[in-house]
Order: sequence, then C-alpha cells, then structure tokens
Amino acid sequence: MMKFNDFQKYMVTLHIPYEKYFELIYETKYLLEARLKTGRIFEAQKFFYGCNRRSVVAKAVQWYNQNLKQVLGHPHMKMFIDDPLTEVVYDDGFVCTDLRNKFLDDATIERLLTEANGDLGRGDSGDSSKIQLSSVIRLRKRRKFETVLTDHFIQSSGGTIYYQMADLPQGRGTRFKVRKIKLSSKSLEKAKKEVVRRGLNKFEKFANTKEILQTKSVTDFKAA
Repeated sequence: MMKFNDFQKYMVTLHIPYEKYFELIYETKYLLEARLKTGRIFEAQKFFYGCNRRSVVAKAVQWYNQNLKQVLGHPHMKMFIDDPLTEVVYDDGFVCTDLRNKFLDDATIERLLTEANGDLGRGDSGDSSKIQLSSVIRLRKRRKFETVLTDHFIQSSGGTIYYQMADLPQGRGTRFKVRKIKLSSKSLEKAKKEVVRRGLNKFEKFANTKEILQTKSVTDFKAA
C-alpha cells in the first residue's frame, strides 16, 4: 500500500547482461520484462514512488537485493535511478556516498559533473566488492568552510557545531591550547545547553594567558 506522502514517481533502469537475464528467470523464477539493447544487454524499467530520491533509492536497493542480487550481484553499474526533481545538486557539502547521490543515471551524472566544474568524476566501474561504491567520485579535495556563530561556537559546512575550548597550560611559560570539541546539537541554542551540561565551559573565564598566569601565581603564593 502506497503511503500518502509517497507521491513522487521515479524510474529505475536496469542493465542486465544477456546470459544473466535468462539465468535470472531460471534461478529465481522472477520474470522481469526487458528489451534487448546493443551490446547484448537487456534493459528493464520499473517505477518506484517516494517522498524524495533518498527514500526511493533505499526502496529500490531493498527490492533489488530481495529479487535480483542472488544472480546479478551488486547493483552498482546495473541499476540507475533518475532525478526528476533535480534533488542531486553539487555544493560545498556534497557527499558522493550519500544515498541520495547514488545510482545516478547518465543525464544526472553529466549535469552534476558540469556543476562540479572539475571537482567530481565518474565513479569506479570495476571492483564491486568495495563497500562505498558511488556514481561519482571526488577528484579534488572538498573545500572546508567554517561559520563563526559566536566567540566560542563555529559551524562546519556540513552543519556540525563545534565548541572552541581553551586548555589550561601545563606549566609556566607554556601557551594554552585551543581545541575544537564536536557537539551533537544541531542548533546554537541547544549547543550552548550541551556545553553547560558537559561542563566544557569551566575554563571559559580564563580569556587569555595573562589571566591564567596571574591566577597560577596567586595560587603558588598562597601555597607557599
């Protein structure tokens, strides 16, 4: 039964080698209507419905694994899904292995490579034993941009929020180090509460090295 929000139609195209097509019918009794194309390849099409491309990819992979994988093997380079709503777009946060960006058809790949302007290339069509197979691969390292939210909070291009925490120096004359602590919160308001809850802000009052050294000197004097 189709859910109310599964309204968008996506087309899945399968490329099946000539011998494998008849083996599929014989071994699994799964009759898949297909047309013989050039290169002794059978092409079959099946439609899936979903609220977005990511959900459809998940459904298509599940269907493939249940009915075809036993004979055809891994779906990489055999199953292709269109992108009617142009959901697959290149930006600074693009991840090749994201489910939304996998099993792309040729038209989507060509558009994506144009948008990437040399940052992406076509995925590996060889070793299907790899765990993370994708339709496109990154040719140049992703440029990482950070957004400064406040004096202590920064956010990566992927949306992860970090808290900049100053560590106390270990001895006289040593500099204090500033390190980034990854937070699980997705908003600044929640991130502030998480910092307090985890006690990460306990050294926040030491704004600079002079304050740290002054505090340490007073402590040493009292101890003497």
